[in-house]
Amino acid sequence: MRHLIQVLSFVALLAVASTSRAAPTARAAAPVARPIARPIADRELGLSRTSVFEIPSPPAYHAEESAPGDRPLPKRVNAEAPPVVPHAVADFLPITTTQNMCVDCHVVAGPKQKGEPTPVPASHFVDQRHAPGKAGAKVAGARWVCISCHVTRTDAPPAVGSTFRP
Repeated sequence: MRHLIQVLSFVALLAVASTSRAAPTARAAAPVARPIARPIADRELGLSRTSVFEIPSPPAYHAEESAPGDRPLPKRVNAEAPPVVPHAVADFLPITTTQNMCVDCHVVAGPKQKGEPTPVPASHFVDQRHAPGKAGAKVAGARWVCISCHVTRTDAPPAVGSTFRP
């Protein structure tokens, strides 16, 4: 089998080599003149607009320190985006396979009532990998670590500008 592969590879190589040495035909087009590209400055690469040789420091920020229910819910950037957590989460971490303090408060019957925690949506009870379309009694394993998608509110400025409008 190995010998056959070597022979076929050699034949393919010969075929390519013979076609590259063939005399040009009348149909061959002249090379296209391309404009000379200007060099790209290192500050024009990437989103940070700094030199690739610098190590930029992100601006300082303060994490949310409010207790659950102290502040109003932040507006969503997009209807499909996960909502931002409007309260501090440092006291609720770590989320482990046996403990999730988010679920302790947020697994409530919906719809949301004023002053009550936002209910976990029904989609979080569906295990898309093992039982798609079937809602379970508990939050699905892939949805268990809430901070994988939901971030806490901070006073950090955006790292880059955005013109997105929903």
